[in-house]
Amino acid sequence: MSEPVQKKQKKERTPLILNFFEALTPVLQAPGQWRNLRDQSRGYSQAEYWVKLAQLAERGKIHSLFIGDSLAVYGGYKGPNNFEEAAKSGNNFPKNDPTAYLSAIAVSTKNLSVGLTCSTLTEHPYHFARRIATLDHISGGRVGWNIVSSRLPSAGRQLADDNKFPEKSVRYEKTDEYVEVVYKLLLSSWRDDGVVFDRKNGIFSNPDAIREINHEGKWFKVPGPQITEPTKGRLPLLIQAGASEKGTLLGAKHGEVIYMIATTPEKTKQQIDATKKLAKEKYGRSPDHLKFVTSLKVVLGKTHEEAVAKAREIESYKDLDGILVQLGGGGLDLSTYEWDEDLTKSTISDPAVKGFVNAYVSKSKSDGPVTRRSIAENFFNDVYFIGTPEEVADKIEEYVDASTVDGFNFSTIVFPETFEDIVDLLIPELQKRGLAQKDYAVDGGSFRQNVYRDEKLSFVPEDHYAYGLRWKSGESKEDFEKRLLNLDEEHEKLKIWADRD
Repeated sequence: MSEPVQKKQKKERTPLILNFFEALTPVLQAPGQWRNLRDQSRGYSQAEYWVKLAQLAERGKIHSLFIGDSLAVYGGYKGPNNFEEAAKSGNNFPKNDPTAYLSAIAVSTKNLSVGLTCSTLTEHPYHFARRIATLDHISGGRVGWNIVSSRLPSAGRQLADDNKFPEKSVRYEKTDEYVEVVYKLLLSSWRDDGVVFDRKNGIFSNPDAIREINHEGKWFKVPGPQITEPTKGRLPLLIQAGASEKGTLLGAKHGEVIYMIATTPEKTKQQIDATKKLAKEKYGRSPDHLKFVTSLKVVLGKTHEEAVAKAREIESYKDLDGILVQLGGGGLDLSTYEWDEDLTKSTISDPAVKGFVNAYVSKSKSDGPVTRRSIAENFFNDVYFIGTPEEVADKIEEYVDASTVDGFNFSTIVFPETFEDIVDLLIPELQKRGLAQKDYAVDGGSFRQNVYRDEKLSFVPEDHYAYGLRWKSGESKEDFEKRLLNLDEEHEKLKIWADRD
């Protein structure tokens, strides 16, 4: 008699961190879709647009609206500083300030968080610390700061004192100090119990529990004190999105959530492993305290045929010039090449374009020629799943297992249809598999508490760089400043410099 067939054991899952990826613009990562009659992205500037999206996301138990941003036009395609192509395509232009919309989102939801992309390029850290603390107060801790140093040369042209975009390693050096200043203002300027609200004695805040930070660094001199009172969690959730050598250092040092550009699961795992190793060896952090998310596009249908038909229709609206605006913004102008010219066989004088083409060849799944057309057609399709909820969930499950990623930023394609399908079709299937939360881990909790799924973790973990900078209740100013002196010696060794590894 044969042995009974053993049932395959179901793998125990931790719910993924799932975000909706959007921006205050008609086009983020789907140029051309605003022409689709079902697309409603024209309403991007209206508060109601964001309230409805936030409430939809909360219904699906989505962790956050992760909002991308840029400080200037994606200029550079079809000529230096050319804004005309961005204007025609709507690719990240026009664009509003995302921080201004958080209030509407926060008051219309209870658990949904917002990840805000805010650059360190030009805004003074003293002013930014006030702004992010205000947003933290308004949202009750449901705000995250995606720390970026900007990548568009046009931002330097518009905003830098000399109208020049700083070199990348210099931007990261400056960003590292910028974050340090924000930490000091939010954590070391006020004691946790600085606000006493003593009506009897007429004292609102205890001056002995407030101090100047007197920061004097290479890039900033900020005396303080911080002008806002402490928030409950003291710091927003810290998100970082750089993938370069210096960007990886910044993420390993400061990031709680690392946002990675979508790529193969194998390369994603390599990047995760390398960042975790760096965080542990250089900064003494537990690898478990870094969470990694990557971008994902999905097209869903109740049947496979319906999903394929939707994807085909989406493809019909694709704006190839609009897609290449994205590359032009970063300084790669492919307009000088014919649409079907094989760039691997062309004489390319621009080293940046040559490097991009070589990198594209190494990651491309196709054996065909690399052309301006093929680059545009596949630019946003690195991780792109089409099918029924079951089929897409299978692919997500496979990607998670191969990459060890902790979550995804679902990118909009047709607004709001893409997100509605995710909530109504995909999330229930992911919940069945333990890949999506059925409810928020901490009801009414902060972004950090819900990312780590731990009610006790309202502040950064103990091994985080910023942990010791917090002035705790009852600690005298003298004792705190002695402790800071010792901490300063340790932190000096961990600075990120432009000219050092």
